[in-house]
Amino acid sequence: MTGMLVDTNVVSELVRPRPSPSVVAYLRNQTDLWLSVISLHELTYGAERAPDPVQRSKLLVWTAQISARFGPRIIDLDRHLAEAAGRLRAAADAQGRPADPLDALIAATAISRGLAVATRNTKDFEVFGVTLHNPWQPGA
Repeated sequence: MTGMLVDTNVVSELVRPRPSPSVVAYLRNQTDLWLSVISLHELTYGAERAPDPVQRSKLLVWTAQISARFGPRIIDLDRHLAEAAGRLRAAADAQGRPADPLDALIAATAISRGLAVATRNTKDFEVFGVTLHNPWQPGA
């Protein structure tokens, strides 16, 4: 498995005033990065909620740049992914570990494409059985 589906918290680290050097290095060294439309949703939502209009505008421009940079490596949702995510959430519920629907969609996307998930929130994804990488940890 070489491809990596980048969770929102990883890509949004790049817009922080002082991004984590380990995350920057991790992204620089990866050659097969993918993004879910779920992350575009979350980035746009976060940008639109910025109280300062100047900051909001900057974040929206940055989100558009991320979208353009990933281009054809942005994975859309479809019926099959929605159904797979529903199965993942039901299985998590059966284990007594309710899961966030957006995380289930990202996990289903990764599983369907044979990708690992790069995220800081590994605990949120462990229940899905997807391969995980935490760019904030050494050796990720």
